[in-house]
Amino acid sequence: MSNILSQVSYQVFLYCVFSFFMLVSIFSFIVGVGLAMRSPMMLRFIQFMNRGFSVRRLFKPLTTPHFVEPELLKHHRLLGISFIVGAAMSIFLLWDVNADVFQPVFLGYFEKEEAEILAGYTKSFLLVGNGVCLVVGLLAMFLPHLLSRIEAYTDKWYTLRKQTRPLTEVHLDVDQWVLAHPTVSGVTLSLLSFVLSVSMYMRF
Repeated sequence: MSNILSQVSYQVFLYCVFSFFMLVSIFSFIVGVGLAMRSPMMLRFIQFMNRGFSVRRLFKPLTTPHFVEPELLKHHRLLGISFIVGAAMSIFLLWDVNADVFQPVFLGYFEKEEAEILAGYTKSFLLVGNGVCLVVGLLAMFLPHLLSRIEAYTDKWYTLRKQTRPLTEVHLDVDQWVLAHPTVSGVTLSLLSFVLSVSMYMRF
């Protein structure tokens, strides 16, 4: 049954891919004809499409640091108890778990021997991580000022906004060349789109 479903889904996937390329080639052919004929409507459409939209403003709240530690440390005892109970329960449950239960996560990508090693590292990582959470809970309960100092040292904010700014800039060199030579661009685009649509139709 699964084999039949996979064959059917593969055929549907191929049908969608060919349909997509057929529609794209038809659209490109129309755009090419409009450029070759120097249609004012097509030129205005291309100028309208050549607008840059940046999502930097939308993602700015996500890249702004929000410090919740002062509010959390106002209830440091409740925070510490939550960390201690959660970490202790996790360690208790993981301690007797065989590391082989983590092997299926890695078997599809690594050999069996490598999967065994990674499974053991995964269990150790979870135990060490919960041990760190246990220590954080104890610090929150009994030494909140020391925990605040540690957090003040580790709470450093790193952002990639400056490094990724060139990716949000609009580069219209090719588009300006196309608008400066609409006939050559339109004929070339129409021919390539026609060849693509014919080849897709023959294969389909």
